[in-house]
Amino acid sequence: QSLLILINLVGLGPSRVAIVLGHILVALPTTVVIMRSRFAAIPKTIREAALDLGASDWTTFRRVMLPLSLPAIVSAFMLAFLISFDEFIVVFFLAGTEPTLPLYIWSQLRFPRSLPTVMALGTSILAVSFVIAAAAEILRHRGLSATAPRPADPSQPKQTKRGELQWHST
Repeated sequence: QSLLILINLVGLGPSRVAIVLGHILVALPTTVVIMRSRFAAIPKTIREAALDLGASDWTTFRRVMLPLSLPAIVSAFMLAFLISFDEFIVVFFLAGTEPTLPLYIWSQLRFPRSLPTVMALGTSILAVSFVIAAAAEILRHRGLSATAPRPADPSQPKQTKRGELQWHST
């Protein structure tokens, strides 16, 4: 209710903009925690190496930091979406006459005749959620296997600690 009072004081009133601001306010803390922990886990030497090799700040962010933080970005996006989808109260207070899917589902639950439609809609949402979660898991495993250390190729020499080349014995 306090967000509704603030939005009315600013002059927005119940609208789509108010809904978006409400969802941002609710989902932003989770997103910030996820992204901050990922950026803190990336060693500073990686960024410094990119800058030493002549990359600008923008190129370093775009070509180095962003790909390394992509799993966290996807996770933060998915959690923010789920939090926003679950925040019925925010939509209820801020929507006014603007229809949203959670508000529609809630309004249709009062009518027994539309119960099968609401149940089918809920099942569809659940099925889509499972498909998205499965796709995210598959992509995550592909990313892990792409970065996994590969076994040594016996046809290639191995470099010792002193910098000498040593051939693998078969």
